[in-house]
Amino acid sequence: MPVANTWKKVRTTTAYNGFVTVNRATYEEPSGAMTDWDVIAGRDSAATLAFTPAASHVVLFEQFRVGPGKALLELPGGYLNSDEQPVDAALRELREETGYHSESAFYAGSEWWAANSSRRKHLVLAANASERFEATWDESESGQVHLLPISELMDFLISGELTDAGLACRGLAALARSNPETEVLEDLRDCVRKLLMTH
Repeated sequence: MPVANTWKKVRTTTAYNGFVTVNRATYEEPSGAMTDWDVIAGRDSAATLAFTPAASHVVLFEQFRVGPGKALLELPGGYLNSDEQPVDAALRELREETGYHSESAFYAGSEWWAANSSRRKHLVLAANASERFEATWDESESGQVHLLPISELMDFLISGELTDAGLACRGLAALARSNPETEVLEDLRDCVRKLLMTH
């Protein structure tokens, strides 16, 4: 019998509803035990790994994060709005947080936010990103744009100081294995392949 069929959900209640929502899910386990589990619910998120022209730099956004209690350099990103597609959300967040814009985007798929979450994290890789707009931050959002040289990207991803490092690495692998439809994305794919081969 499939593992999923051995767990039976009995009920779900809302345990906490704030910036994030935590649901309390009660399951009957295969042993017959009744157990409660906290599940982080809410909207999916989308992030952009944006490369400047000639893939010379990656666009990052530095902002204070309350969990670590310090500022982190991260991929620009945020929640999807209602009925918004992941690519549109990722490019909107890139524009709002950094002022950078790209018309060449590769959707690299999504992954679970965590094992105790019903949310998904989507990733877009963007080519030829350039600063075209003024950043428009939300009320509780502020930070600074950083351009990381491409030669430092892999060391940065494995440093443990990026919240979406796994997402970014999976996105690089997805692009490297792809056959993009445009020449711009083919060029970025070739740059990514060289990057992965030399690190």
